[in-house]
Amino acid sequence: MQAVNKTFKERIIDFTLYCRERQFMLGPQETRDAFEIASRGYALDRKLFQYSLKAIFCKRKEHYDRFDEMFDRFWSRYYEEKLEQRKKQVKQLKKEKDVDTVIFLGTEFKIPKKKVEQEEAKQTVGANESLRLRMTDFSKVDVGDKEKFEELAEELFHQMSMRFKRRLESANSGQIDIRNTIRHGISKGGLLLELSRKRKRKEKRKVVFILDVSGSMDTYSYYLLRYILVLKKYFKTLEFFTFSTELTHVTPMLRQNNELEILKEIGKNVQSWSSGTKIGASLTEFLSVYGSKFLSQKHVVVILSDGLETGNVAELKEAVRTIKRKCKTLVWLNPLKGTQGYQPIQTGIVNVMPHLDAFESAHNLDSLLKLEKILMDV
Repeated sequence: MQAVNKTFKERIIDFTLYCRERQFMLGPQETRDAFEIASRGYALDRKLFQYSLKAIFCKRKEHYDRFDEMFDRFWSRYYEEKLEQRKKQVKQLKKEKDVDTVIFLGTEFKIPKKKVEQEEAKQTVGANESLRLRMTDFSKVDVGDKEKFEELAEELFHQMSMRFKRRLESANSGQIDIRNTIRHGISKGGLLLELSRKRKRKEKRKVVFILDVSGSMDTYSYYLLRYILVLKKYFKTLEFFTFSTELTHVTPMLRQNNELEILKEIGKNVQSWSSGTKIGASLTEFLSVYGSKFLSQKHVVVILSDGLETGNVAELKEAVRTIKRKCKTLVWLNPLKGTQGYQPIQTGIVNVMPHLDAFESAHNLDSLLKLEKILMDV
């Protein structure tokens, strides 16, 4: 959280940066509008201040869905601070010339205009940096960006997890429950502020991930693995396999709650990581050993591979055709699709394309977030 000696206006600037780093489209105008809201005393009422900022900052439905949680996370501690702590900051700024003024809780706060401009410049740089990292190919992340990239991935995956949770809760909301709506309204003085709904049970999706972990794919597989660890609790069943020269059933290794321990367990037990590629043979093995148990019209199957088959192409084509016939939706993720000028002309890809429901990229964080929509809608 923010330090206690910051002025309220500085905190608004920090909150604007906080939102920009999470892909909110905000500029200097939105910051000035937030200042105006504060100067009119809206911040005296926490909810009024929250809803006012929400109206200014949110331009997409996904922003509205995330804003309340972000507001609470950022501002909770601030609203608990004492007024005297803020007055100390005001005294330090009285000597500054060329200042802006904001009134909060009956107290005047000042901040140099030059500092506002500097902070807004920093915010813009931060937003551009996040966008650049989102679009960076997994295999091309610089060593110097590694730490920031990991932090951004963790934040984006957390946001995705919250969206999945809300989507699942919304899907389980049925018809309006008149009796409970009236009962809750009476408790609020007769105002029907919120509609109660009957709960309905919607069966969670079933999904199978089959990841190519050969030498050319291991970097991409690592990030999709982390993506899967976030998703696993939102599916009725989630099965995870890896392959290169041999197939490995990884699901039993996902039972631990600690992500680091899971990664260590997989690294220790998946012997074929970063070796050669036999896509057709591996998918055929999946069908013969696990197909009857993990394939049905309730399953979504996601295959991650560049499609550079070194084995029998006819075997690959037949395996993919059979998987498609036995599952509800078949998705193929190919990191090569994210490269400029890519054309699906590889022999393996050409043979499997007619049997796919979706053929997408998986080369950066942005492409993984697009996969979220496919998994939500099936």
